[in-house]
Amino acid sequence: MKNSLVLAVLALWISTSAMAQIQQGGQPLHWGESAPTVAYKTFPALDLDVLSAEDAVTATMKDAPWRFGIEHDVNWTMSTHGSWSEEDGMRVWRLGVQAEGATSWSFYLSRFVVPKGGELFVWNGDRTHFMGAFNHLNVKDWEGLALSVMDGAQVVLEYREPLSIPATGEIEVAQVVQGYRSLLRREAELQAEMSAAGPFGNSGACNINVNCPEGDDWQVENQSVALIVNGGFAACSGALVNNTNNDGTPYFLTANHCLGSPNSWTYYFNHESATCNGSTGPTNNSISGGTLLVANGGSDVALIELSSTPPSSWGVEYAGWDASSATHTSAVGIHHPSGDVKKICFEDDAPYQSSTGGAQVWWIDAWELGVTEPGSSGSPLFNQDHRIIGQLYGGAAACSGSVNNGAYDFYGRFDVSWGLGVSQYLDPNGSGTLVLDGYPTGFNPDNGCTDPTACNYSPQAINDDGSCTVNDDCGVCGGDNSTCGGCTNPAACNYDAEAVVDDGSCVINGVNLTFTLLTDNYPGETTWSITDGGGNVILEGGPYNSNQTTYTASACVATGCYTLTVNDSYGDGLQYGGVVGNYTLVDGDGQVLAQMIASGNFGSQAVDDFCVEATGSDIPGCTDSTACNYASDATTDDGSCTYGLAYFLDSDSDGVGGVEMGTTCLSVPPAGHVFLSGDCNDANSTMYPGAPGTGAGVDNNCNGLIDADEAEQNPCPEDVNGDGSISVADVLAVLSEFGCTSSCTMDVNGDNNVNVSDILALLAAFGQDC
Repeated sequence: MKNSLVLAVLALWISTSAMAQIQQGGQPLHWGESAPTVAYKTFPALDLDVLSAEDAVTATMKDAPWRFGIEHDVNWTMSTHGSWSEEDGMRVWRLGVQAEGATSWSFYLSRFVVPKGGELFVWNGDRTHFMGAFNHLNVKDWEGLALSVMDGAQVVLEYREPLSIPATGEIEVAQVVQGYRSLLRREAELQAEMSAAGPFGNSGACNINVNCPEGDDWQVENQSVALIVNGGFAACSGALVNNTNNDGTPYFLTANHCLGSPNSWTYYFNHESATCNGSTGPTNNSISGGTLLVANGGSDVALIELSSTPPSSWGVEYAGWDASSATHTSAVGIHHPSGDVKKICFEDDAPYQSSTGGAQVWWIDAWELGVTEPGSSGSPLFNQDHRIIGQLYGGAAACSGSVNNGAYDFYGRFDVSWGLGVSQYLDPNGSGTLVLDGYPTGFNPDNGCTDPTACNYSPQAINDDGSCTVNDDCGVCGGDNSTCGGCTNPAACNYDAEAVVDDGSCVINGVNLTFTLLTDNYPGETTWSITDGGGNVILEGGPYNSNQTTYTASACVATGCYTLTVNDSYGDGLQYGGVVGNYTLVDGDGQVLAQMIASGNFGSQAVDDFCVEATGSDIPGCTDSTACNYASDATTDDGSCTYGLAYFLDSDSDGVGGVEMGTTCLSVPPAGHVFLSGDCNDANSTMYPGAPGTGAGVDNNCNGLIDADEAEQNPCPEDVNGDGSISVADVLAVLSEFGCTSSCTMDVNGDNNVNVSDILALLAAFGQDC
């Protein structure tokens, strides 16, 4: 029933053991010997004429994936299917599948939980190829595993664990894909069909292999692009993207419209021809599964974190990006059209901003070289600086025979995606960076912010890359005040005691809503939302990972009418096979505002409208919009207003500022600024109120005078007449004021007296030139 489950695919077998996914080594029991007895599940042969007609319809649809197999939903466990035996000190479970004319088989395991010592292998019926072992190191957070394609009419799953450990391995098969056209080919077939389709599909003749001379300047970026395989389909393309930590976290960018269940996809890297004319390439670098982080139709963006980091031996690149919304002069796309080996296309003109299907896009009027096709969706668009600026949403570009048809394409804008959640992951420390090069090849430590007053100042940077920024009122570098924003009115039902900046969200005399959801056996199909009369989302959730699990969410809402919408992507509501989920929405008094129908089968969507009323009208709070704790909902000022402190630029870092730069409600000023003002020269760190004199003749303490300790010192005090030499004339001048005890002008030693000590000091220097 659930044919929306997706499988990872890809593996080209070139030796007796395959390396499609990240595996842990070893081989099946009795490998190289006679085949063991296996219990096979037999599927009917497929009607290839019907399938061929269906495929012909979708072959030209850019948003339709290239199909190579038919998905069968099953419910097989180790206790209900297959056979057990004890061999070589092991408990062994085997289960096979077979069908006349099948070209390949692949599996989605809805549960894969094995102990240390437990190992799973997959091998074909003639025992020439296998993959595995998959062991405890392959267990995912979601406890599922997509297994790559194994070619052959018969394929066997073989699990073993030592008799010396408890029998704790759990494997459940939820979906089997029966291949009907070649996804994987043996070496002889590949050599015989070099001019035909590649192992995943065949694109139009006007496409350009990424390793043709045209792609020479794009080999670094090429290493970021991967093919996505979903169940029986070579579905979409995407790319690894760098983050501001330059740490190789496996973030993967693709299109929102490609989404199904990313944790059961396979992401295949380096599937490209080594030559300009080749149609096949390696299929031995794939990763099973990933976690969806961001999905938004506003730019058709999806960001996924892969379940494993690609090994260094794969040579992948984490592509750089540009989120600045700048104008770009040209563009390049790298992609897998129709599941084919990697291709490249060129737009020599400037892409321009537009919108379509509710998404903000970069519009490509026509490609100068190459095109995109179904399967290219989600692939990256690079600007002239080799940085990603979008991912493919759709279009009409295609081959017309061996030439480009001259039609358009459009890509979701990365700069729009940045504000839709992508920045949270690709700029995890809130540095404010909007332009970043790739990693590890494209990363240049010489580039960065060279302004020492900026919060993201990089001491090692030589070239300023325009990324410099300052702290927001929350103290977040390059932030937008959202991390400390919230409702600051204690009278509101959504009061946030930790909020510093009031974001206008306060709800006075509101009503608390609680939504409770019990998932069915397919939690990944369920999403829900509560929206207000303007369509703004108040609360939302799903899809989920756990079967028969209760989830709750709460919110405080203002008076008004709202809509609860519960969606099921398959269309059978919250029920299947006798397992029924549930949902209820109640207010703070426990009154039921909405609930699921008894059977649970509400189809694709259940919609409930409801209204809530406020309990009062007098709203106390701060009504001054310039105050730090301004309450936009307040009707009566309660005298609680507080105001920000002025902060000043401290260019010379002497602790006292000069020019006022603004006010803040925080207790700490932005980096490079101080609350203390009055610096009379913010370029000289020896000049500020209260500074000690330096004897250089400047107003160090900023009082408008040259005090004694600030006055320029006489280097030759014995030359009292100032003629440049110490002589009899100086002695006579001192004697003329001998005995003076105040305001003395001939005081040689500075003790405010003219006496014998001054005569002796003068005689000691007698005859010297000053």
